[in-house]
Amino acid sequence: MRKMFGVLPAIAAGTIVLGMMSSTLAADMKKVAIAGWGPHPTLIETVRGFKTGLAEEGFVDGKTVTYDETNVNFDAALIPQMLNRLASANPDLMATIATPVSLAAKQQLRSRTFPLVFTPVADPVHAGLVPSWDKGDKLITGSSVMLDYDAVMDFFKKLMPQMKRLGVLYDTGDDSSKAAVDGMDAAARKANIEIVRIGVDNPSELPQRVQSAAGRVDALFTAASGRIQQGMAAISATAHGAKLPVLTSVPQSVRQGYALAAFALSFEQSGKAAGRIAGRILKGEDPAGIPPYRATAAEHEPVINGRKLKALGMDLPTAFANCNCVVD
Repeated sequence: MRKMFGVLPAIAAGTIVLGMMSSTLAADMKKVAIAGWGPHPTLIETVRGFKTGLAEEGFVDGKTVTYDETNVNFDAALIPQMLNRLASANPDLMATIATPVSLAAKQQLRSRTFPLVFTPVADPVHAGLVPSWDKGDKLITGSSVMLDYDAVMDFFKKLMPQMKRLGVLYDTGDDSSKAAVDGMDAAARKANIEIVRIGVDNPSELPQRVQSAAGRVDALFTAASGRIQQGMAAISATAHGAKLPVLTSVPQSVRQGYALAAFALSFEQSGKAAGRIAGRILKGEDPAGIPPYRATAAEHEPVINGRKLKALGMDLPTAFANCNCVVD
């Protein structure tokens, strides 16, 4: 009996220690909200990269971080409701996916105490999310998928040396998409290529807009936009019938067979960069002191679809003979 009673205090003490450890672990667990735009493959890839980047910074799902993740299925009218619900849980940090959600969050949650990390935004400076490429803003910074347009135009010229006119499909309601056209235009002039702007107000218009470009341009480029990417199947089908090459800023669209080629940053890499930034913030860094991530030309990767080349009657230029960048 004496032995048994002697053990009880030890068990009780052990229970207290375990309880204290459990409380400590719970206190160390970070809550991250993910406010999504919609379930498109590129955005799913972005979120996957974001979580990987956070894990690389030591924030592992279920161990040191928990996620509250949702999206509005590309319905802008639902964004305020989504942001209010996520913010009401008082997260340690919120990731905002795509430009429309990021802009709404900065405005609607301006009195928040937790930081925002955006991704994948084409041009956060032009969109007004941060004041410059040199620093973040109060409680906000993030990751860009902005292209090095000079490098992109050089790639396109090597792939299609005879290109003179490039049609650019862009979303008239997306600031990042419009900024992409401006960037393309400036780089195209240096490469002696004329940009033909083809604005799209609604994804249902895409086949008509692509058809209207046939005979007027040598190729089409799809500017960064969730709604444009939603319509890649329709763009591809219509362009195929018109024997019109489709170039894109989304490597995944090339691998899926929707586009001929891309020279760009993967959305997963952009998400990973945002995740690493989020990790630094959760460790105590000030978002205002962290510049938004922007890929260098060396970080862009070429992807060319071999089947599309054959379907268009094109040969792979010798410049890409050893690129190891052709996919089927």
